[in-house]
Amino acid sequence: MKKEEEARDNKTEKDEEIKEKKAQKEEKEETKEKAKEEEKKQEEHFKEPDLPVLFVWFISVLSGKAWEHLGLIMNPETKEINKDLKKAKIAIDTVAFLYDQIKDDLNPEDFKRIENLLANLRMNYVEKLKES
Repeated sequence: MKKEEEARDNKTEKDEEIKEKKAQKEEKEETKEKAKEEEKKQEEHFKEPDLPVLFVWFISVLSGKAWEHLGLIMNPETKEINKDLKKAKIAIDTVAFLYDQIKDDLNPEDFKRIENLLANLRMNYVEKLKES
């Protein structure tokens, strides 16, 4: 009888261990599935920006460089004001080129803002050119 009881106890313990291992395995699989679902959701929310949006961003970077080369703002890295009209003209012309390429795809707000930006950059360039 004792052997039968020990055998039953051993079997019960083994069954419990097997159930526990299965539960752990299922838990790991559920965690992996949740992680995959979360990753898919993040991929769905991330949308590559449209080309006009990238160009508007690039135009703002270039215009900052143009103002810097006009000597109207300081270089954020060196904390100095450097005037280089040749580089300023290149930056302004590049902004104008990009604007011409995307102006039909811009919303009215960006269209007007970049037009005004170009007008201001060009006026300041002419003034700085006269000063030289």
